Amino acid sequence: MLDKSPAKSKKFLAYLIADFGWKVIILYMLTHLESKLQPSELTLLLTVVITSGIIQIGYILGQAALDKYINAAVEIFDKDEKNKKDNN
Repeated sequence: MLDKSPAKSKKFLAYLIADFGWKVIILYMLTHLESKLQPSELTLLLTVVITSGIIQIGYILGQAALDKYINAAVEIFDKDEKNKKDNN
């Protein structure tokens, strides 16, 4: 069960803002430069795309690891409570 929606999470909102910013930069470069890419502009565009992908993967993997950690902690606490009830 969720305690709060993802829209109320500061980490999620920061991720969305950063991701939207990268998309705006990519869109601007593609529309502004059209097909006249200089090597330095192409390098910058590729860097933006790669960085955006790394940020997305890092966020998703970080959230998955956090969920796994929390589920493990909840199971441990549930076992402890069950053992305390059984001993009484």
